[in-house]
Amino acid sequence: MSAARPTEPRTGSVDSGVFVDRFRVERVLDTRPDIYTMVEARGPYGDRVALTLLAPALVPGREGRRGVLELARLRASIEHRHLVEFRGAVESKNGMYFVSAVPPARTLETRLGAGRLAVEETVRLLAQVAGALETAAARGLTHRDLTPRAVVIDEAERGVCAFLTDFGIAVPPATGCELLGYGDSAQYRSPEELRGAVAEPESNVYSLACILVRCLTGAAPYPNERPLLTMHAHLVEPPPRVSDARPELPEELDALVARAMAKDPRERFPSTAQLVREVARVLGVPVTVPVVAPPPEEARRLRAGRGARGIARSARRTPAWVALALFASVAGGLAAGGADWSDEPSREPAVSSPAPFDRLDRLAYTQGVSTAVERLRARRSAARKRLREARRPAGQARAAAAIVQAYRDARHALPPAPAGQEARLGDDLRRAEDAYRRLERAASGASRRAWRAARRDALRREDALRRQLRSVQTS
Repeated sequence: MSAARPTEPRTGSVDSGVFVDRFRVERVLDTRPDIYTMVEARGPYGDRVALTLLAPALVPGREGRRGVLELARLRASIEHRHLVEFRGAVESKNGMYFVSAVPPARTLETRLGAGRLAVEETVRLLAQVAGALETAAARGLTHRDLTPRAVVIDEAERGVCAFLTDFGIAVPPATGCELLGYGDSAQYRSPEELRGAVAEPESNVYSLACILVRCLTGAAPYPNERPLLTMHAHLVEPPPRVSDARPELPEELDALVARAMAKDPRERFPSTAQLVREVARVLGVPVTVPVVAPPPEEARRLRAGRGARGIARSARRTPAWVALALFASVAGGLAAGGADWSDEPSREPAVSSPAPFDRLDRLAYTQGVSTAVERLRARRSAARKRLREARRPAGQARAAAAIVQAYRDARHALPPAPAGQEARLGDDLRRAEDAYRRLERAASGASRRAWRAARRDALRREDALRRQLRSVQTS
């Protein structure tokens, strides 16, 4: 019995058993008419993969395809625990498609269909999404189609985890009525994207704020049955007040949403990570935004001015798994005519938002500060508890000395401040350290007056330190 002959997928319908090059389609996972169809398929060696088959109308011309392939190489070079593994893009006579790991079946959009989320679940899921977005932004890649549909969730025993799927790398900038063919994308697009500008990191801040509103209220920021009215609202109407829909939420959250959804991108938070940190602070949900800084060598390339060009060149190698599959495809003499990993372009990569060097410095600095402060917080909390419970001067002096040591260690653990960032945090840590050293001496001297004065000074220094930490997080 002869082997089944591979056949080309039919436009608008991809049936089980159809071959795309050497990948055998098993089932359709998702479809967005006139944009893409995602299928689960088996590779030539039995591997389960997801293929995102771009609609013929979405496949750009020769120059546009080069840009998409460069972006795909960049995307394949970025690894993060909340990114679905992306293996590369393929261009063949079957068209253009992306190869990735099979994502979890449930999307955030599906989850929201059952109603709004709890506050803690919202913050934890969006912290994971923000970590993936910020990690990609630091490498020069910005999401072009950030909606609840682009977020998949895995409800495993270890808890609910969110993963970003594709970055809309094949979606070209579109304006006004052109967006009507992109489903619900217009509900989450920033004003500048609606005007046709390429998405930047601040655009993702706007889109993530829209998703935040949807998660907490159950409705998109500007719900309207007529998409054109929704687009108009994004351009001219003030941001919604979340506390109107959920009175138990603080009004300070409304101010954060208003800033994140400012019409002028320069007035927004500079990163999705900072937005989520502020939201977590206001809502009292302790979370860590898992941002992964670029490797030192790559960060140096970016700072040297090569930016995304250097990244794309370093990622230009075809992933070994995809290369092997494509080699088998060509060697097999397929009816599809073979596949071509188009590695020919030598032009500059069409990456929309290369990360400036100061953004990388700020990211590394903020992450280093966060690590040092988390360690300080745990040690200081334990020492202050001992200080409150101590009834004898000797015990009070020992507890104060432990706080002094915690501040000293935190000060030495701080990373160097980047250019343009005042090194005031280290000074404030030193002042707090000195204040508790005076408290230690006051306890040893058994002077109640000196103790009260030193205690007031220590609390004042801690307030100053708290304000400085907040300025670092919002800078």
